[in-house]
Amino acid sequence: MEIRGLGEGTLQYGKELRRTSDFFEELKRIVLWVNQQRQEANNVREAFLKGEDVPLHRLVIEMEKASLALSLLVQIRNKLVEAFQELNRMQV
Repeated sequence: MEIRGLGEGTLQYGKELRRTSDFFEELKRIVLWVNQQRQEANNVREAFLKGEDVPLHRLVIEMEKASLALSLLVQIRNKLVEAFQELNRMQV
């Protein structure tokens, strides 16, 4: 299906669909990255609690990285919910 815009030439429907899946792939990648940050922080914490040679500052840094990553993910979720609500308020 081709859609002709004003002065823009043709736009392929499939290209728009691919961009949407790229968005969801990127979102999935972010969720996996946040999970990886959390797992790394947990591994460092476990090593610290077992008495292994883990400096305290490394533990604090890893925990803060995981916390910031989770905060970023929550903000992304909030923006997506806000955008969805805005779309629902639009009159057709």
